[in-house]
Amino acid sequence: MFIARAIDDFLADAATGSRHTRRTYRTALNQFRVYLEQQQLDPDATVVTALDVDQLLTFASWLLDSRRTHKRTLQTYMSALMSFVRFLLIRDWLPLQAGELTRLEQGMRRLRRNQKPPALIPHPPLELEVRALIGAARAAELKHPTQRDWLLKLRNIALIETLLSTGLRVGELVQLVRKQLNPPARAAWVIGKGDYVRHVYFSAEAWQATQRYLNERRTLDAAMTNAVGNLPVFARHDRRASDRVLPLTSTSVQNVIAQLAFQARLEDRGITPHALRHYFGTRVYRATRDLAVTQTALGHASPETTRIYAQLTDNAVKDAHDKAFASAKDEGDSSMTNAAMSQERAAN
Repeated sequence: MFIARAIDDFLADAATGSRHTRRTYRTALNQFRVYLEQQQLDPDATVVTALDVDQLLTFASWLLDSRRTHKRTLQTYMSALMSFVRFLLIRDWLPLQAGELTRLEQGMRRLRRNQKPPALIPHPPLELEVRALIGAARAAELKHPTQRDWLLKLRNIALIETLLSTGLRVGELVQLVRKQLNPPARAAWVIGKGDYVRHVYFSAEAWQATQRYLNERRTLDAAMTNAVGNLPVFARHDRRASDRVLPLTSTSVQNVIAQLAFQARLEDRGITPHALRHYFGTRVYRATRDLAVTQTALGHASPETTRIYAQLTDNAVKDAHDKAFASAKDEGDSSMTNAAMSQERAAN
């Protein structure tokens, strides 16, 4: 079920409350629709299962930062969102894992208590999980492969490698066309949020996988009437697309990642395209320890958005703690040694 349809069903449900309550909820969820659209998630074309806890919690930050929503109104809107989430859970339309549901409820409680959005800590997949995800894409079995099946496999390999090594948002990925690729630099020019233009770089594996996919697709591309440069880098290969080279949708990419996560037995780890972006941001910051570089690589407008990666990966506090308590232990050991030596001298 699409998100927009689920919202309509929720507002029409008799258990939602009085006419006044439904009117308040409608206002709140209209804002939620706008928020999703700005996240490149069209509510009329995105399934409910594409929603994750990070997106739900970040809605509060968006209301404050982008809408300058009063804190009392913020509480009302988030209450409406939680009522909508409960509606989805009761009907099994949003199968959140127990851990994710607990994280959502804790975030909402902190929001009510502190009158401010909870800190959003990214949950990037582990290195072993990333390897398993790539392995699932490469291990896809094709018993009687057609050309379409072969292209589908090559595209999924290139897609997962590209998301991991470029940090592209899903909306940026599906809008990427061939003329934006920059082969000499093994990179692409991307137009992100707020028409912010940046250069994103592919790993050797991602570039190789993408070029192999595009080379295998050259016959399809050549048959198109529009210029090859305007064709999407990542195209659909379902039966409805036939021999046309059509761009993927954000929902399609989310479904690809969900399917690969299932095949890799990672369906309970909350791995989404946005989680892969967190993986990219975390790796860049760990390698550089430079917030400005990480901000540019991710295409963040504000350094505050990027700062969360420093909180996630910095070991400065741990190092200071280790140093302080290692010193204390050494001093204690030294004191004990001196005392033992004094006792030994007295005995002699």
